[in-house]
Order: sequence, then C-alpha cells, then structure tokens
Amino acid sequence: GSELPATEVFSKAKAAANKAVEIDDRLAEGYVALGFISMWYDWDRSASENHLKRALELNANSADAHLAYGIMLSNMGRRAEGLVELQRAIDLDPLNLRNHAVESQYLNFAGQTDEALAGLHKTLEMEPNFYVAHLFASSAYTEKGMFAEATAEARTARKLNPVSSLPVAFLGYALAKSGNQSEARALLEGLLRASTERYVTPYSIALIYNGLGERDETLAWLERGFEQRDLRMTFLKVEPKWNNLRDDPRYRDLLRQMNLPE
Repeated sequence: GSELPATEVFSKAKAAANKAVEIDDRLAEGYVALGFISMWYDWDRSASENHLKRALELNANSADAHLAYGIMLSNMGRRAEGLVELQRAIDLDPLNLRNHAVESQYLNFAGQTDEALAGLHKTLEMEPNFYVAHLFASSAYTEKGMFAEATAEARTARKLNPVSSLPVAFLGYALAKSGNQSEARALLEGLLRASTERYVTPYSIALIYNGLGERDETLAWLERGFEQRDLRMTFLKVEPKWNNLRDDPRYRDLLRQMNLPE
C-alpha cells in the first residue's frame, strides 16, 4: 500500500456517496460523505456546507457530521465555529480517538498550541501507538520551536506509518527549521526519488522545500499539488507552516483557485 492519487480514490468515493443518497436520502451518512468529498476534492465549500447542514438536519447527534462540519468551517478560517463543532463530535463520541486528535490539530492551527499538545498527550495515554496523534504532536512542537520533541514525534509517526510521506515531510520541515539542513535535504531527495516511481503527495515535498526556504520550488510543488487535486492542499488557509508565503501573489492565486478565503 502506497499513497494514492486523489483522482483515483475520490471519483469512486463520489459515485458511491451519490448512490447512497439516491437509495435513501434520509440517511445522514451519505450527506457526510458528500460533504467531505465536496470539501477535500471538489474544493466547493458551499456544496460542502449544504451537504453537512443536511446531514445535521437528518441526524443532529451524528458525531461524524459534526466532525466533518467542524473541519470544513476550520479549513475556511471560521475557527471559533469550527472548534465548537469539533467539541460536539467529541461529546457525542468521546471514545473515538480520531475526534480528539482532529480537534487538537485545529487547536494548533488556531494558535492554541499548548491546548493542542495537552489534548494529544491525553489521546496518546489512551492509545500510545496512535499514528495520527504522533504526527499532529510533531506539528504542534514545531510551532513552539521545540524541535527535538518535534523530530522525535515525527520519527515515531514514520515508524508507525512507513507508507505516508507526511511524517517524512514534518520531520524534514522540523530539521530544516532547527538548522539541520543536510538531513532535511537527504529526506527531500528521498521523496523526490520515490516520486519518480510512485505517487508521492506534492504537498509533502513542498513542505520540506518551504522549511529549507526555497520559495520557488515550494510554490512549484504546491502548484503541482493543485493540478493533481492533492487533498492536503485543503490545509493551505490554516496551516501556519505556510505563513511565510501569505503575501506571495502566487500563493494567493492558489487560494483563490481553490475557493479558499485569502
């Protein structure tokens, strides 16, 4: 199992979700799926919001619907509203570790990094090998400039999920930011080599280039991510690791093309 291009996965998912709604338009799950697809793949925020509101009308107690709506609002920069929805998902399904980790990720994006780390530590107490929590912890430590912790968490995430390029990207970014350019470059070279043989998400390659301060390469790979409909491009509005690019007209152009608020 390697990373798969979004076009391959999402065209099938979209057909399945449309079919589910066709068969029974009273089920919230079908609308949750359509809401996710509209946000991550179609980059159509109004369609996403409509689908997710419909899901919540049909089932106000669907944790998945609140989670998806919270993610959508947060990705659009509507942080306060988004965090309310993410908390609601946790209240409705408190044992679901994914809900806790996702809330922490968006707390980090909202600048509430200490709260994010506290939440991730709690999640890891419940399940020490939860890959996503280690990945998000790496990101949060990077925001605090705690690079030893950030790289340790990214290495753990990489061990737990050797297929994804994201732990490599977070590790490379943290190493570059901490001044360890040579190891960051070696990781980047590894991803570039791998990308000639299999699909590697362009977002990951762009992230390490950005850590290394190579703006033109960063933007070239983000543009490739746009062309390939890389799902992670949906984070461009909220991920603070891109803050250094926010005034760049090429970056602003990408946000516009993806229907993300600048």
